[in-house]
Amino acid sequence: MTFHRSNVLAALVVYSSALAAEVSPVEFQAKPLPLAAVRLTGGPLKHAQELDAAYLLELEPDRMLHHLRERAGLKPKSDNGYGGWDGGGRQLTGHIAGHYLSAVSLMFAATCDARFKERADYMVNELAEIQKAQGDGYIGGLMAEVRKDGKKELVDGKQRFEDLGKGIIESGGFDLNGMWSPWYVQHKIYAGLRDAYRFTGSKQALEVEVRFAEWADRILTKLTPEEIQKMLATEFGAMNEIMADLYADTGDARWKKAYKYFEHEHFVGNLSQHKDVITRTHGNTQVPKLYGDLAYHIHTGDTRSGEAAKYFWDLVAHHYSFATGGHGKDEYFGEADKLNSAVDGRTAETCNVYNMLKFSRTLFALRPDVRFADFQERALFNHILASIDDKDGRVCYMVPVGSGVTREYQGKFDSFTCCVGTGMESHALHGDGVYYESGDKLWINLYTPSTADWASRKTKIEVTTDFPEGESVSIKVSPDQKKPLTLSLRRPAWAGDGFSIRINGGEVTNPAAPGNYIDLTREWQTGDVIEMKLPKKLRLEPTPDNSKRTAILWGPLVLAGDLGEENHPRKAGDELFAVPIFVTDAPDPGGWIKPAPGKPGSFLTNGAGRERDVEFTPFYRLHRRTYAVYWDLFTSNEWKEKEKQIAAEREAQRELEKATVAFAQPGEMQSERDFKQDGEDSEPHRLMGRAGRRGKNWFSFEMPVDEARPAAVVVTYNTDEWRKRTFDISVDGKVIGQQVVEKDGKPPRFFDVRYSLPKELIAAKKKITLRFQATQGSELACVFGIRIIRDAIPSR
Repeated sequence: MTFHRSNVLAALVVYSSALAAEVSPVEFQAKPLPLAAVRLTGGPLKHAQELDAAYLLELEPDRMLHHLRERAGLKPKSDNGYGGWDGGGRQLTGHIAGHYLSAVSLMFAATCDARFKERADYMVNELAEIQKAQGDGYIGGLMAEVRKDGKKELVDGKQRFEDLGKGIIESGGFDLNGMWSPWYVQHKIYAGLRDAYRFTGSKQALEVEVRFAEWADRILTKLTPEEIQKMLATEFGAMNEIMADLYADTGDARWKKAYKYFEHEHFVGNLSQHKDVITRTHGNTQVPKLYGDLAYHIHTGDTRSGEAAKYFWDLVAHHYSFATGGHGKDEYFGEADKLNSAVDGRTAETCNVYNMLKFSRTLFALRPDVRFADFQERALFNHILASIDDKDGRVCYMVPVGSGVTREYQGKFDSFTCCVGTGMESHALHGDGVYYESGDKLWINLYTPSTADWASRKTKIEVTTDFPEGESVSIKVSPDQKKPLTLSLRRPAWAGDGFSIRINGGEVTNPAAPGNYIDLTREWQTGDVIEMKLPKKLRLEPTPDNSKRTAILWGPLVLAGDLGEENHPRKAGDELFAVPIFVTDAPDPGGWIKPAPGKPGSFLTNGAGRERDVEFTPFYRLHRRTYAVYWDLFTSNEWKEKEKQIAAEREAQRELEKATVAFAQPGEMQSERDFKQDGEDSEPHRLMGRAGRRGKNWFSFEMPVDEARPAAVVVTYNTDEWRKRTFDISVDGKVIGQQVVEKDGKPPRFFDVRYSLPKELIAAKKKITLRFQATQGSELACVFGIRIIRDAIPSR
């Protein structure tokens, strides 16, 4: 069954009337057309939406509710819950149920497909039953890790929340009273209930949400302001947004007050005074909570929270973000405008971009500034579309932007990381923020095949386009009768020479400059058609701190260079040229990058690559491959000096290989089998196209030796470690080296460390066991290569 969109809009009158009842001091200058008023009709955004919709219908609600029912003393309706981060024990248990409720509610509004409303209604009914069984408004599946008699054991997280209300607060990083980011998890359930109310019209969802908020209020009202700030030292999602939104949805002043439970003073206070305090902080802790501060500003008029949120968005979008719209490394912000050393490794977490898009759409509604729409286009058509496998719909945790990297695809039914949850929601929201209205004016921000019901002006809009890879846009306007209206069309900053706009075949002269809106005001009538030409050219976008390290864009699309199979095994020494370097004296990339014959939207370098040329494809299209987004670029004179350096490195590598008795490649299955890899709490890893192994405890390899020859061990590491690593290297139980690996402020690089093998350790032996053991409460650095060498070459 499919609802007609007008029926869906009517069903949501409860939501809109609730908002209207509370007169906000801050008015939107441009209201987004409701999600139910917009339909995607084609293109990659529609394809991603369809993949997500199919996935949501594959998931089993009872498995998501398994641990929530169990904690409430109810018999689960499934044999087992889902695993991964949503599994039992000290996990983010319950977060996927919340994400899922939000996702099916949003997908119902986006498609009018009754199956999603049925799922939402079922989830709400189940959560109401769970809440009733808990008896005090609580909903949760969390467990806490505590120490009793010197041993770790798990207890019900509900008790640790009660302890919190007594002023027992152990908070830091992701831990609060032995629970893993508990308010972050609760936020997802709150948000699911809110979205079920707002997007499916479920009054029951609002009732459950209110009782759930009363439970939190009962606990947190006991805490002093100082205790509140101590509690907020952990990740807490956007609980401040929940309280602000609940105030908007009910008009109850209790929830306006409850926002203060989650107002992190260090960030709001400093950011409101335009002080950057986000350097080296956890990205997806900061983005949601500052978005929550923006919600409080909107619903109350509080200027301090609004200024903090607006400054934060500007910092992230324009000083911390990569060309794809993503940001962060190993989940953390680096330093403002210092991306040269940050582009390699595990970069660009998808949750962060999802939340930045919500931020951008809301900021545009407050002030229709083209820069918010520009960021939305960049992040949506690059990172977000790149984060979903276009074949089977699985999503990515990290969508890296570095050199020789691969994407972190997540299991659809077993991992359930945070980015799996936000992915469920994100691809249901592609119709949001495309159209905005104010009186007789309609903004069109994104060009994607779609229709819009501009109900307040009884006008239909239909956009057909081959964007983002094509250049043509057609907009059909159909008012119920001839009437004066203004259509405001975005001319992207990248749409330069060759841009044109026509109405019914007649050209619009003197349109706005790139990076502005073109207001078309006239008496429109059914059948009027606007035609736009959006020319795309190649351009470079270097990092702010190194003009020689650059991304390559084609219009709004970041291009990725295809470097081969996703997990292509590399031999020792390949890293010297795993990613080609580009050498050219042409300032315009169009001089050395040409269209690939027979492959629309793809390009080839023309003699510029050292040691090979590269095929480029729009980033969002390149799946299951090793790739690079950022490249090193040299002039011919600069390359002469670089060649000398590389020649010296190659000679040293040749000498090392000549002296090698055996080489083990950690992270590669066959090599690890050959050298009998063993360990505890370790896993394969890849960086800059090279395999490795990292761990929290220990791992070992069995290596051959020759007692007749002096020998040494050479181990390859990389400086790309997000925190200091300290560990021992031992041979058959005897420590031969103590190693520290940490960042040094320079771009990540591989380096070798040599450890001597005393004769007595290899005497009468053909094999030794080389063990890496974490020490001092630290973890192991990633190991990218292990060599046994004849000890006849100098240390490097």
